[in-house]
Amino acid sequence: MTRAGTTAPVAHRPGAGSLLLAQLRYSVVGLWRVRVVLIFTFVLPLVWLLVVGAIAGNETIDSASGVRVMQFVTPVALSMGVLYAAYPTVAISLAEARELGILKRLRGTPLPAWTYLAGRIGGALVFALGSVAASLAVGVLGFGVQIVWRTLLATVVTLVVGIACFAALGLAVAALAPSQSFAQGASIGTAVGLTFVSGLFSFGGSVPAWLSTIGDVFPLKPFNELLQSQFNPFHPGAGWDWGKLAVVAAWAVAAALVAVRFFRWDAGLRGGGGPAPAVPPPPAPTPVAAPRAQTRRPPSAAAMVLAQARFALRAAWRDPGSIFFALVMPVGLYALILATQGQDAGDVSGVPFPVFYAASMVAYGAGVAVFLNLPEAVMVARDRGVLKRLRGTPLQTWQYLAGRTLAGLALTVVIAAAVLAVGVAFYDVTVTAAGLLVGLVVLQVGALTMTACGFAVASRVPNAKSVGAVGLVILLPLSFFSDVFVVGGPEWMRTVGSFFPLLHVQRVLKAAWDPGGAEIAWASLGVLLLWLVVAGAVAVRFFRWETRAGQ
Repeated sequence: MTRAGTTAPVAHRPGAGSLLLAQLRYSVVGLWRVRVVLIFTFVLPLVWLLVVGAIAGNETIDSASGVRVMQFVTPVALSMGVLYAAYPTVAISLAEARELGILKRLRGTPLPAWTYLAGRIGGALVFALGSVAASLAVGVLGFGVQIVWRTLLATVVTLVVGIACFAALGLAVAALAPSQSFAQGASIGTAVGLTFVSGLFSFGGSVPAWLSTIGDVFPLKPFNELLQSQFNPFHPGAGWDWGKLAVVAAWAVAAALVAVRFFRWDAGLRGGGGPAPAVPPPPAPTPVAAPRAQTRRPPSAAAMVLAQARFALRAAWRDPGSIFFALVMPVGLYALILATQGQDAGDVSGVPFPVFYAASMVAYGAGVAVFLNLPEAVMVARDRGVLKRLRGTPLQTWQYLAGRTLAGLALTVVIAAAVLAVGVAFYDVTVTAAGLLVGLVVLQVGALTMTACGFAVASRVPNAKSVGAVGLVILLPLSFFSDVFVVGGPEWMRTVGSFFPLLHVQRVLKAAWDPGGAEIAWASLGVLLLWLVVAGAVAVRFFRWETRAGQ
């Protein structure tokens, strides 16, 4: 209560600047906790930069100026960082906020809508600039990259326009996507596709003319070419190319118009802005006489395992992001790499390149399915208390895990079948019947090994988000060291990769699918079995069925 004659204090409403800064801090903290954004924004460009530096070397091109090879490679890492920081980041965060009802509840608060959106875009800007700074620091300090000061203004403008373009594309995807998982799969999927179409992952291969033409239409290739020109000390001028800059700006305007037209604040609203049509209630059930009580036999252990496997497969098919990374991405990369490298790329390790790279993509897809997605799904169930509640049900924990693992193994077979189907249909891949049988067996051994490794990682991290982040940090670099993303790299890289399972999964599949005759790579199979035993023992010893207090 207040005394007579006094007035109640009036709370001071924060200004627009304070609200914007608060939203910016909130966005940056939230994005920092999203492992997919963190990995693709910082880890992927840095890993790519370091691996290419190890493969290509960093020889001096011009002794007078001291310009080195990595002077022309570092801008590609900057382009990748800006793309993944601004495009999927905005798409995923806004789609998730709409799905959780955050955007809908904002309409009933004093916070202006533009402030919230500006904070989200500003968070992507901070991440993009952070990725640029990290890659540039590695380039300058680690590889002697020189800053071309006369093109600095053009470089800053190019980065600003590029970030605005990719953030606008993220807004457009968020506006059109029906769910957060769809936005994640669509944004990262198209970003990966653009990376290859634009020649950023060509790895020395000649890009076909038709593919180069497609790249010219989209904004990433002109954006990357602008940065490469501005970092080229031998290129005259101040670094301006108004034609390429106009292409990037035009994409920004077009994407912004799409976002304005179709963006919705409520997950229950359709693109036209009206409410979703009402669903009539189901008719009342017709009363029937109660059946006589019957004694039901409990389902067998095999039935319980199969039921869990079916449930896990249905859940996987309903998750666009999971299916994209485990199935669509390996198949798409397989077709795209072969289109880039050419069907007549010759033999690699004694087998035709299409067969070799089919084994690589299947090994990678299996790694995503059972090393990343499977343990993360189990950890999500644990974090939600599902595993704890299993103890009060007829479903035993080993049946739950066996069903989940069986679903993961089945998905690896689907991945292998899809990749081989593309190879047989378009690239004259021939696999004998014996090769298919041997490949099926060794693929299951490799998948079980990577499953055990995934659970071993899960047993040493606190929650599902951590297992996903740690798994990606492990899988992405190993893909560069295991003949998956890089073929024919330095021998020391392959030596490092030979200590881990991914390279050996690729080798056993390559030997099984050899068109000259199916073989069993006994040495690699032995390594896989050793990893299976060791990782399985670690998982059994340390895996927890309940979250610890405070986590």
